[in-house]
Amino acid sequence: MRGWYKLKKLRDEISLMAVTIPEVPFAKMRGRNLSCKEIGGDFFDVVNTEDGLAVVLADVSGKGVSAALLASTLQGMVYSHLSARMPLAEIMAAVNRFFTQKHLGEKYATVIITRIHKDGELEYVNCGHVPPLLISGGQVSRPEHGNLPVGLLADATYESDRVHMKPGDRFILVTDGVTEAENALGDFYDNERLEAVAAKSPTLEDIFASVSAFCAGAPLGDDCTVVELLYTG
Repeated sequence: MRGWYKLKKLRDEISLMAVTIPEVPFAKMRGRNLSCKEIGGDFFDVVNTEDGLAVVLADVSGKGVSAALLASTLQGMVYSHLSARMPLAEIMAAVNRFFTQKHLGEKYATVIITRIHKDGELEYVNCGHVPPLLISGGQVSRPEHGNLPVGLLADATYESDRVHMKPGDRFILVTDGVTEAENALGDFYDNERLEAVAAKSPTLEDIFASVSAFCAGAPLGDDCTVVELLYTG
């Protein structure tokens, strides 16, 4: 009973980190997470500053309480750095130093962090994460620029890339719990199915419905998170 109380208290504390999505005139953002355990290691957050609207999606290795605690710490770090208007690549370098210098065992995280400006220029840093989807004019592309996950090498360097979005374009981020969702036969949902759904200009509900239909009742093996960023111009 005492263990249940501790778990409930932890879940309540983590729920305090709930995402508040700011409203801006040039973009809209939505996100949703499904945890495969009581609590999970995925998180997303959004911060608006004078530099633009920043969105981060991360997936900490492992599951359960330890991953959730580290995800909560990581979320706080990234939020504070974004609020301080640090360059995105420098934020990821700072996170990597934290992971590698604190001797967290074999813990690491894949992260993608983006910042969209009023003029539609979107900067992103992909740290070992599933490549994002850019939906523009009914066409789907996968910006492939990437870096190492944070927490693997202390001397890793991080660089950003940029894409220019037009009004109506969407930038969709997912964790590998989506692409690696399995059905009863052990088949992965994979990138091809995700891109096929994305080509139809989906909502979050469309993507999760597609994953659910594919799994056909098979339980999730990993946390699933989807974040969509719509540039309205």
